Amino acid sequence: MKKKIVIILSFLLLFSCGFEPIYSKKKIENKLNFSIKSIEFSGENIINQFLKNDLKSYVNIESKPIKYHLSINSKKITTITSKNKKGNPELFYMKIIINLGVYKDGILKKSTTLEDGFEYKNKSNKFELEKYEKSISKNIASRLARNIVDQLY
Repeated sequence: MKKKIVIILSFLLLFSCGFEPIYSKKKIENKLNFSIKSIEFSGENIINQFLKNDLKSYVNIESKPIKYHLSINSKKITTITSKNKKGNPELFYMKIIINLGVYKDGILKKSTTLEDGFEYKNKSNKFELEKYEKSISKNIASRLARNIVDQLY
């Protein structure tokens, strides 16, 4: 009986006090006062496509007062970090570097370089390795897209 009363009281307190999660999507979108007018890509096509998909929700929002033009140059570097006794690669490190230029009304407001990486093991099946590398590229590009939005904010 006491458990039921505690649960009911805690629900009443949480819902009646105006509790709202700090990082709710609705709250974040209301705070953002910018829109991306256009994005110019150069460099790695697959990375650029991932970035474009992640940033498309910020493109051409008419209600936002600040409009930016972005220039993004991406580069993907994959290096072998460890080899076995036979000389075959065991560990790889993939790093994606983005040179970001932020323009407002044709004037360069900010120029920065963002980079992120991930270390992963080699796979015996090359098709699986390629699929895994694509997944890693997508995850890194998604993190970098969040960094771009943070830079604009």
